[in-house]
Amino acid sequence: PPMAVTGWKEAAPAAVIIAVFCLPLADSFQLTPALTSMQRTRHNCGGGVHQSLRMAERKTVSRSNFVAFCGGLMLTLNRAPDAQALVKGVSPPPDFGKKKDLPGKKITNIQEAQEYGAQREATLFDKQDGNFSVTKEGDRYRDVRLGTGPEVKSGSEVEIKYRVLRLGKRSRDGLSGEASLVFSYGYGEDDDKETDTLKIVMGESDLILALGSALPGMKQGGLRRISVRPERGWKLEDSSCVKSVDIGSAVGLPGAAVTEAETCLNYYRVPSPSTFQAKRKLSRRFDENLLMEVEVMKVSN
Repeated sequence: PPMAVTGWKEAAPAAVIIAVFCLPLADSFQLTPALTSMQRTRHNCGGGVHQSLRMAERKTVSRSNFVAFCGGLMLTLNRAPDAQALVKGVSPPPDFGKKKDLPGKKITNIQEAQEYGAQREATLFDKQDGNFSVTKEGDRYRDVRLGTGPEVKSGSEVEIKYRVLRLGKRSRDGLSGEASLVFSYGYGEDDDKETDTLKIVMGESDLILALGSALPGMKQGGLRRISVRPERGWKLEDSSCVKSVDIGSAVGLPGAAVTEAETCLNYYRVPSPSTFQAKRKLSRRFDENLLMEVEVMKVSN
């Protein structure tokens, strides 16, 4: 077995001694399993003595038996150590089975269990949950990294990189938890390069409202997360954005209509996706609260 190979290192000295001393001694033994000899026996029979001859076996040890004995002794010493028989890769962790992070008081109803689960989830996934700032227009943001360069002001020429993300189930403030990518620019995740930047002019570019509100005050080198509500993002609030298609005549249901939601999507706002796949993703998510990560690469005032 594989473990016997490891055990050979510990048993090697004893095995060498047996091989050096036992095997040469085996040559001194007889090659035949047994030899016989003649013995003379005297018997008193009445008035005379009767002599007889009989074959007597001589007890010997054969060479093959001695070699087998040496081999068995070597195999016995070659046994793997007991400590190496345990495969430590599948052993449980030291604190396996111990109850950890339990609430101080006993949970007696569903509401208490949900409250405790929300607290534990906030601790595990985002300790900054609830720690955010709000612009005067009501847009939430959080600084992930503060910049040290020039500050973004009205009229500044700014080069940015960004990601637009869909929020996951664990986000309660619109800025935390898990998120999945909708589209991005400057990170090489769509049809762009990691060295690309988007150039905008504050007060002149047709930015989405949330970005135009939260971008001023950032400094070069900073990274900020911005919560984008549908009405502050790419959704049109004009009444003409809803286009209804009557399908009642086709299926026999009078008054049935399908709303074409894509007519409410404004692709002319900055930033906007450039690839077909990214546009399709945004068309399915623009009426949800989205998360935007903005990194200021350069500021010219």
